[in-house]
Amino acid sequence: MRSMELLKIGFGEDLNQTQIMLQDIVDSKRTHAKILSKNNDQLPFDIDVIMLSHVFWPHLRNEPLTVYKPLSDYLEGKYSKLFSELKRSRTLEWKYNLGFVELDLEFEDKVLSFTVSPIQATIITCFEKTEKCHADTISNTIGLSLSQTRKKLAFWVTNGILTETSKDFFELKTDVSSNRQLVVEEIDSAMVKIEQVREEELEGFTNFVMGLINQSGQITVERVLKLLTMLLADSPAGKLTQDEVKTFLDKKVKQKLLIYTGGVYKKNK
Repeated sequence: MRSMELLKIGFGEDLNQTQIMLQDIVDSKRTHAKILSKNNDQLPFDIDVIMLSHVFWPHLRNEPLTVYKPLSDYLEGKYSKLFSELKRSRTLEWKYNLGFVELDLEFEDKVLSFTVSPIQATIITCFEKTEKCHADTISNTIGLSLSQTRKKLAFWVTNGILTETSKDFFELKTDVSSNRQLVVEEIDSAMVKIEQVREEELEGFTNFVMGLINQSGQITVERVLKLLTMLLADSPAGKLTQDEVKTFLDKKVKQKLLIYTGGVYKKNK
């Protein structure tokens, strides 16, 4: 925090938002420690939770994912209950697709350690009580399509932990070698890309823009930019640009909602 104060001296109050975000993390660690101190359950795993206020942070990726059931049962049950007792006016929304998992896979004569995404950790737990599993079963467990599941399974196959014995049947290998190059998983950024945030924002104004065109018969990029700039003044994606508006309107032309002629956009009748 002292480093942040020094930066503020050099760069001014523009760093206020960053300071708030850093304080959010400090508060999160304090709250997490209090919750663990009140928990009497003996968990078979260690957890570290980061609680972020949606008011101060950029958009975070939100992808539906079903995780290891003992973990989700604890987080959504006992942990959330203890949090509500500490923060009575606030609730937790779990983003299971974010973060990472450190796990050890125990074989007869060796232990292999991995740091993976929550989805990869959930996939390998499907083999906790069985040595063979169908991709359909794994797909239903984690909540992804079969094709997406197969792509994720490739990570464990490449690392020599699983093998595909027949079409869509995967088996846990018993002769895993520890003398090999491990393939490290690329864990996606937690943040939604700014371009995606902007696209979602503009899509939300489709009916608004169509209504303007219905009233006046036509509209220009400049007119839309002026109106939406006011409406998106506090956007996390920053100041709206003319190029972004034109891209949005041209997309509506491709969707056959609008036509572009003589420098103006009109409704496609």
